[in-house]
Amino acid sequence: MTRLANVLAVLVAAVAAAAGRGDRAAHSLVAASPPAPSVPRFCSGGFSVRKAVLSGSQPPTRLRFQDVLTNLGGWSSSDSDFEAPCTGVYFFTFHAVSPEKNDFTLALMKNGEYQVTAYGSQGNYQQGSNSALLVLNAGEKVHLELQDGSVYEHPYDEAYTTFSAFLVEQF
Repeated sequence: MTRLANVLAVLVAAVAAAAGRGDRAAHSLVAASPPAPSVPRFCSGGFSVRKAVLSGSQPPTRLRFQDVLTNLGGWSSSDSDFEAPCTGVYFFTFHAVSPEKNDFTLALMKNGEYQVTAYGSQGNYQQGSNSALLVLNAGEKVHLELQDGSVYEHPYDEAYTTFSAFLVEQF
């Protein structure tokens, strides 16, 4: 047993000598505690809306929606936009149908700047859709803008225009 104690004493002395601080090195190595790991704040963000509200406004105009299917955080029905609750990567997707005798150009806008477009041509209710993966800082806003033409929406319960997003990864 004394032989094991001697080996341990030699090891402690070697570590202390390597640190260049004599006997205090072993003491400070034991006494120092690592910094507490930072725990990321949980963030939830995403939405799904449907059924465009057709207004008399001429394009370009913000597209507004009648129904909120899901709001995990960030969607504003009054402003018809998504405000990122936290910094991260978000996936956006949208879909619309053109009226029988008209076409449309629909743009995904981030802080008022164009990102991607969907186009539906005229004739027999053509559809247009697109999607994008965007990095957003907390507070940045995304909305759909009807840039040209008009979209078709069923006069009753069916919904042909949809807009959805969800948080993929928080930073």
